[in-house]
Amino acid sequence: MRVAIDMTGNMPPNDSDGSGPRSVAVVGAGITGLVAAWELRRRGVNVVLYEASGHAGGAIRTTHADGFLAEHGPNSFVTSPAVESLLQQLHLEEDVVQANPGAKRRYVVRDGRLVPFPLTPSSMLGTSLLSLRAKLRVLLEPLVRTRRQEGDESVASFVRRRLGHEVLDYAVDPFISGIFAGDPETLSMAHAFPRVAALERRFGSLSKGLMMQRRSLAGGESDGGADSMPGDTKGHLMSSAAPVPARLVSFVDGMQTLTDTLEASLAGTLRLGCPVRLVHRQEARWLVDAGQDGASRSRLVDAVVMATPAHVLAAMELPASMRACAAPIERVEYPSVSTLTLGFRRQDVAHPLDGFGVLIPAAERRSLLGALFSSSLFPSRSPDDCVTITCFVGGARQADRAREDADLLVERVLVDLRQLLGVRGEPVFAKHVFWPRAIPQYTVGYQAVKDAADATERQNPGLYLAGNYRNGVSVGDCIASGQQVAERVVAYLARAGS
Repeated sequence: MRVAIDMTGNMPPNDSDGSGPRSVAVVGAGITGLVAAWELRRRGVNVVLYEASGHAGGAIRTTHADGFLAEHGPNSFVTSPAVESLLQQLHLEEDVVQANPGAKRRYVVRDGRLVPFPLTPSSMLGTSLLSLRAKLRVLLEPLVRTRRQEGDESVASFVRRRLGHEVLDYAVDPFISGIFAGDPETLSMAHAFPRVAALERRFGSLSKGLMMQRRSLAGGESDGGADSMPGDTKGHLMSSAAPVPARLVSFVDGMQTLTDTLEASLAGTLRLGCPVRLVHRQEARWLVDAGQDGASRSRLVDAVVMATPAHVLAAMELPASMRACAAPIERVEYPSVSTLTLGFRRQDVAHPLDGFGVLIPAAERRSLLGALFSSSLFPSRSPDDCVTITCFVGGARQADRAREDADLLVERVLVDLRQLLGVRGEPVFAKHVFWPRAIPQYTVGYQAVKDAADATERQNPGLYLAGNYRNGVSVGDCIASGQQVAERVVAYLARAGS
């Protein structure tokens, strides 16, 4: 891994206490906070970045042991123009590794066996994942009336209404587990999958909408404009750049390469083990009190970026007016998830592991939410004679199971792996990571959370909220969130100083 420490020479100096003209405090050194601080500092703003834990990067962490690579959180991410720009600016192009082209294949379990998920209309007609009745139901989707009722709708309700219950159970439910570790009965269609929901609103049919979008893209037209979703990065930092194809990528040495590089480039800015306990307005500036007991220190800054998980706000001392505004944010749900990275001898796994991984519908009643074929996705994830399988347990489906101890979890997971992948014997490597609060759930009624975030910012000039509870849960979404909030802060500072 090449950490771009030399870039600090191109950064503006950062004073020791974060005070002074054009100063900003960023709270939370996950990927959103790191990107926000990096972008602000790159633009000449004096930044101090606070992190309560002893390490930066949030959920992005990588362990190397015995020739195996284990990701604690995200295993990969999809690029966008803004993300590609960041990778270039960090000089990480040579460290990026693109997913194996064969990773396009995704498996879904039905009746105890792995079935390739259909990725094209022709493969959908021939798949054994859906019954003939379900396929006919999909073909009739354009005839389904648009929903007339106002208000939010769950993913489950939307899919049943437009595509039928079988598509929900075996095509949508497993992917909900893979993205949110969530429950389609409680997730909001409008907020979890805004682009898909917009197809019905705009075209009256998902099939028609997808067809029209393909024609527009084939003709070189943009699919942005008024129908773009809040999490979009189109036209953001790369508005004049040529289109860049999206790629599924990681790094040669794992995902922590990205956060380590950002951390190194923020030398003198990051305060680890330094929780923020108090934030309040003082005249035209903000007072931030941070540090461990007995060593806390207050700083005045011009703006504050809160890049923490939503639930962290509940533990902070905030002005009563801010607390009242932010109450819906503090109640965002985060189910527990356990990640088990298991290494096996190649000869002990019957399945070829020829794809991205396998997702398991709730209807199959398994312990696993799903598993990634990590050593098939990217090189150097295991010794040559071994394979790596990354397993996920818990989520909204079985939150209590995620809290079980590692030995019991391995035992449960092995039952599924033996039956589904033909695994024999015991793993030669195991890494267990427990996330008590894993992924924010964009539940029905989530507009109240977004409205609360907007109201909190309006009523508290110079305070900004960013992170995966606002505009998307993926790594790419979080990078975009950090970039966008930095732009907004720079604009605010320019207005305040004029």
